[in-house]
Amino acid sequence: MNISRICSLALVALAALSCADEPVGSTGNEGLETTIALSLAAVPEEAPGLAGTRALPDPLEVEEGTAPGYIVKDFWMLQFNENGVRIGAPRYYTMPALTSTTAVAVVLPPANTTYQCVLIANTHSESLGTTLGAVTTLAGLATVHERLHGLADLYNPADTPPDLLMNGTVNVTSSTTSLECTLYRNVAKLTLTINNTAASGVTITSARLRNVPNRLFYADRLLDGATPPSPTPAQSGVFDLPVDTLDLAPGAAVETLRYYLPRNRQGTTGASTEAGKNVDAPARATYVEIMAVTAGAIEDGGGKPLRYRFYPGANMTNDFNIVPNYHYTLPVVFNTAGDVAQDSRVENLGQVQLAGANSYIINPLPGAVQTTYGVPVDRVNRFWGSPDGGVPGGVLSDNTGWVAEVIWQDGGAGVELIKFCEASGVPSGDRYAGTGDSYFYFSPAGPTASGNALIGVRKEDATEYLWSWHVWLTGYNPDEAPLAWQEDVYSYGVSGGHVHRYSGETWATSYADKFIMDRNLGAASADRGDGLAKTGGLYYQFGRKDPFPAATVKLYDVSGTAVTAFTATAGDCIVRVQGGTSIKTAVQRPYTFYGAGSADWVQNNPYSANSWHNPTWHVSPTGKSLFDPCPPGWKLPPAQGTWSTFLLTGTTPNAVSYPGVGLEFYMDGVGTGETAFYPVSGSRSSTQGTMHEYGARGSYWSSAPLNIWAGYDLMLLNSYVTPWNYMACANAISVRCIQE
Repeated sequence: MNISRICSLALVALAALSCADEPVGSTGNEGLETTIALSLAAVPEEAPGLAGTRALPDPLEVEEGTAPGYIVKDFWMLQFNENGVRIGAPRYYTMPALTSTTAVAVVLPPANTTYQCVLIANTHSESLGTTLGAVTTLAGLATVHERLHGLADLYNPADTPPDLLMNGTVNVTSSTTSLECTLYRNVAKLTLTINNTAASGVTITSARLRNVPNRLFYADRLLDGATPPSPTPAQSGVFDLPVDTLDLAPGAAVETLRYYLPRNRQGTTGASTEAGKNVDAPARATYVEIMAVTAGAIEDGGGKPLRYRFYPGANMTNDFNIVPNYHYTLPVVFNTAGDVAQDSRVENLGQVQLAGANSYIINPLPGAVQTTYGVPVDRVNRFWGSPDGGVPGGVLSDNTGWVAEVIWQDGGAGVELIKFCEASGVPSGDRYAGTGDSYFYFSPAGPTASGNALIGVRKEDATEYLWSWHVWLTGYNPDEAPLAWQEDVYSYGVSGGHVHRYSGETWATSYADKFIMDRNLGAASADRGDGLAKTGGLYYQFGRKDPFPAATVKLYDVSGTAVTAFTATAGDCIVRVQGGTSIKTAVQRPYTFYGAGSADWVQNNPYSANSWHNPTWHVSPTGKSLFDPCPPGWKLPPAQGTWSTFLLTGTTPNAVSYPGVGLEFYMDGVGTGETAFYPVSGSRSSTQGTMHEYGARGSYWSSAPLNIWAGYDLMLLNSYVTPWNYMACANAISVRCIQE
């Protein structure tokens, strides 16, 4: 790949942090509060401040503190003694009282002792005093932060023009008569330039900054020089900035984008070349994602999406550290499309052949051109050629024709979630026609496609299905989970959310270095504030691979037209049959809810003692059932201890209840740190499949059966939790997947 990229790290010119002190004896003022003059100056950048362009809301210009004579608007001042314990209350100073020199109150220390003052500027918030007043030590102040949710949180939109949060420290001795404090910006700056040369063969379609930490520290300077140096709390999450849509054809003018970034020290790796920098990139390192499309029509082999990832840092090869008040520059020059085999920074997303599973997480790309996904249909013959299917050799020979079609989807009226296509990406209409034991292909309908679809394969002249797959279109990508845990860290940021791990013996042994998703399978959100409609997800009968939506969810066909073919009752688009059925019939009719003949939906189930009713003729190295509803690399929680520390009452409660919505559990098991939200999303009852206890009870399957009619689950009420409950197999309840 011939992409020239130069990253320069401009070290700020540091002004001396000093005060007018001399090595003299006692002045008689030790321990007394006195008023002295404080002068403030924002530390300059080596490069001049540049107004924000497309990466910041146009025509917004942010006051970066680089203009001559710049004066801050307000600041908080806290003082700490030689042991790092706060002295007195935090004080707040505002304009118009502020000038280039301002009178402030400090306490002078004894001779040969140094106190420290910390200034936090441009908060524009007198109410912050409540938070700062609760801080009693320097170490505590170093952890105080605001939670970031989006681009505007990285600057202060409360002022005109918006400005940047700043902070600094200055020492006080017994002889101090004036203070000179240098303020540092709490964010770093990144300038990205994209030069798409005439010979590149690609059109640049978008740029996006990803893996931005969601915490901005008020006294960020306290994190420098600490042990460990400049830590970023590992329990904090990450988020992505909005997509910046571009249209840079070969030879177009150079595009410049500018961003602000919070601290994100992710260390260094052993990489030694620019092309190899991404190979072992830390999972939480901030990076720039640039999307492009190859030249030419799809029919001619063009129109394929490419993804490029570039990590800013102190160098081009192995540094992944973002430090506030530094200005990073990242010029990217495209001379060719790049060599996927030789350069870790480029990825061809034209076609992805998916691994065998019953569901798939699909992340739409930000532009109009989407990845083509191939789903293997070999499970058809594997099942129908088995003792359960009863057709030796299977039902699909090399010349057997079949079609793949959307059985239902929940995207909304008039909304398309997927488009069937050929392997090349050429559209194939509302269905995909295939032969033999091969693949069917589809693409997300567009960058905003979000929801769930059930796709079935049937013979051309048949109405019943041979197998079916759940497709979950979402921005959430749990496959970005790191390879191993960090000590005392339970939440890890991935695109669109987090992955979690919990405390307890099972997690330390059977689940070591494995993660669980932060949301229910099929859910639009993991945020309690989004309510049950978005966090509830889909419902599964024990041992069945196919999901059912909540009764209030309207279902549609591939084009967004309301489904009526198998509607049993108005407003609930599933068929309900009372009395059990065979495994084979359940496979053929994935849209039918089979109520219990006894307590199981399966009549005379020969596999009820197996995990998730796994057939004895199916062997998986991880114990994952043939009918497991989780995506590749994930499975249902198999062990009793998955939720053993989830308690709401008793001597060690570690949950907070939000009646009618759900519970948030502290993942460390002791009631501190990050939490995992579990909605009380109810169930579909074991008799008729109607919704039951929605907003009052939540239930989550494990893969472990109790006996011939029941399986183990996590059960939670608004006021009570049972980590190891059991429920009749015919109930359809929520699922949360764990790594295989």
